[in-house]
Amino acid sequence: MVKIPYLTGFEAYLKTRKISDKAHTEYMNSLTDFFNYTIQHNPDYKITEDIKDVHEMDVRLFKNFMLEELQLSASTINKVISNLNVYFKYLFSVKKTPEIPTLNINSVTVPKQSDFPVEVFLKLPYYLQADLSVYTRLLILIVAKGFNYKEAMQAGFYQKFNQLDFDEDETKFLNLYRNYIEPYKTYWDNDNLFLSRNRGANSPLLTVPAIHRDLKRDSEATKLDLSPKKLYTTFILLALSTKELSADQQRALDALDTPSLMYYRRLKRETNFDI
Repeated sequence: MVKIPYLTGFEAYLKTRKISDKAHTEYMNSLTDFFNYTIQHNPDYKITEDIKDVHEMDVRLFKNFMLEELQLSASTINKVISNLNVYFKYLFSVKKTPEIPTLNINSVTVPKQSDFPVEVFLKLPYYLQADLSVYTRLLILIVAKGFNYKEAMQAGFYQKFNQLDFDEDETKFLNLYRNYIEPYKTYWDNDNLFLSRNRGANSPLLTVPAIHRDLKRDSEATKLDLSPKKLYTTFILLALSTKELSADQQRALDALDTPSLMYYRRLKRETNFDI
């Protein structure tokens, strides 16, 4: 088990705060997870196990790890940071460390339901015909069929996409899209869905920065966050809020592994997401 510096003194300090057994367990879990991570990613601390070798960057790296790799909810991450802050403030007060590594670490903003572009999916026909980039609308449609951004941008995804069923409004947009993409398909001799509009490009596939530029412009125009992650998250939250799932919603939920599904369920609770 990982060593937690000055644990005995800290536990004695916690007793003076008269915290619950549950809160005590949360403190221990937060510290254990942090030092497990830090001893693997801070070479100096791995050698010395001296708290003086733990710095603000270690906390920032751990926060990013919880956010991006573990995909923990904002409230969970904020609780962990708060627990670490109490620990490091205690060590600083008893002169065991010359700094408080958590001092400048900001909490993660807990999103509100209004932060999610719900109407894009509730009014999908309108947005498929709206004055937006064709690629923005194509990505919206792909997400609405239950696929994420990374799948959409992969070479060969068109083979799976072309096997899907589309309603009248979706077919109408796809006809517009096919007219738009045909010159690029001919030029590149390529059937992928997102093709570069730069004929001097090294690859026929649209770059990630290029699709993000389209999404950024359209986000500003609609005053909605149309970033790939926010679109997909919104679709999943809508699926989790629906009693009778569509085939597309079921496809999306079936593709999630257990940790991801737990993450989205926590997010739904925290944002009081409902339709």
